[in-house]
Amino acid sequence: MLKLFCFCLLIFCFFKIAAQNNLTFLNDNYSGINSAVLSPTQPFFNQHPWDINLVSADVFLQNDYAYISKQSLLGLTGTPIESANPKKNITGENQANVFDFYNKGKADLLVASDILGPSFYMKAMIRDKKYVFGLFSRMRTQNSFLDFDNYLRYGNEMVPQPDDYKMKPFSTNLMNWNEVGLNAATTIFPYSDKQWILGINLKYEIGLDAANIISHNDIELISTEPSIDENPDLRNIYASNYNIAASYITNYNFETKTYEYKQNGSGLGLDIGIAMVNQNHREDEYNSKFSFNIVDLGYVNFKEGINHVFNNGNTVWLQNNPNFEDAEFESPEQYLKLLSQEAYGNENASLAGYGFKIGLPTSINVNYSQRIKEHYFFNVNWIQRVPVFENSLKRNNIINANYSIQKEGIGYGISTTLSEYKSLQFGGYVRLGPLILGSENAFPILFKQKKLHAANIYLAIKLYPFWDNAFKRYRREQCDCEK
Repeated sequence: MLKLFCFCLLIFCFFKIAAQNNLTFLNDNYSGINSAVLSPTQPFFNQHPWDINLVSADVFLQNDYAYISKQSLLGLTGTPIESANPKKNITGENQANVFDFYNKGKADLLVASDILGPSFYMKAMIRDKKYVFGLFSRMRTQNSFLDFDNYLRYGNEMVPQPDDYKMKPFSTNLMNWNEVGLNAATTIFPYSDKQWILGINLKYEIGLDAANIISHNDIELISTEPSIDENPDLRNIYASNYNIAASYITNYNFETKTYEYKQNGSGLGLDIGIAMVNQNHREDEYNSKFSFNIVDLGYVNFKEGINHVFNNGNTVWLQNNPNFEDAEFESPEQYLKLLSQEAYGNENASLAGYGFKIGLPTSINVNYSQRIKEHYFFNVNWIQRVPVFENSLKRNNIINANYSIQKEGIGYGISTTLSEYKSLQFGGYVRLGPLILGSENAFPILFKQKKLHAANIYLAIKLYPFWDNAFKRYRREQCDCEK
């Protein structure tokens, strides 16, 4: 089973594009439809009557498994990166531009990407009541690999594996999907002293690729010295007492080595939020706002997904096995069939049927916003993952505080973020007309890091009446004063 772990782990390492949303910009009262993915109530506070997002991309890198030594993201362009080789004294500790490993006992990989495609929102007055409606499209990728028992550290350090090792249970999943959502928000409780806003996103999920791997119990790994005719640098490794379920589906054609886009799964998602606002009726801006949101409640069903189960089979020879070493693996199915042959003497014995579900990365998002003075705001965000469905994806936990200046044609701010409650990051954003550029972890982009393992950048291009202002909006309103 170890080869299967390595295969999946390599995939996850190379897919390290992830998103955590640029919270500083999404708290901006001019963020419009972009902010619906964080809180379905936030577009209600946009000062503009309409808003169009052409494209926005949020890219985030973070893990505590591997890093590049003494480098920044900008410095990677055109710079050759060397793989660590402790036996040749090539490590990230003693030289720059080395791809090396932390080699902790446990490792975390949280991976996601979020691209917001053509989307829009608009305000409408229906029976003298304000409503906000929006439509958005997204391309998303998410992977969660938490508390992985890092048996791979022995190979990374090029030291012999222990004779006996029990690999702890783990689970990991990956999904690549598209999303089309309808946003709506309006006021509720009209007689309250506070202003209350209810917002929802109804989402149709289009599943493209997915994988789910669960190890249910301790796997016993035995390591022995190789025989004379085997690779002297690699010990023999055998796995027993395994109980692993592996499911997957993909649009990648391994024969033609091309990606063939088609829908492999479908599902529904729901975001719901409520905001309580202390509104100054003489001004457009609120004095304070508190919102509570449940985001990504739902799942995607892959009816044709392939399921394999490896349980109570023969002891599997993982490393130095000529059946593995001499094979050219071209697809996951080919490798799973070879494992089945080793475990049961039948390449089809592990096939357990078709169809599986992946839960969306459900989270609770809480926001408090306080106006300091006109156009100046202080925001605090707390995002906590709360997996609901079986095989749910898991996003990163976040505590974020930011301070921003928000005007019609320009906005900017600074932020600090505690990701996974242990990684402290600093960033900010600037909104200049139709262009928004930001980062919640900017230092690794610009400055060399001793161990480059995390970074974030956010880019958006929007269309909206950024030349609008309070005086022009007032002139457009119908006067109901006495004549």
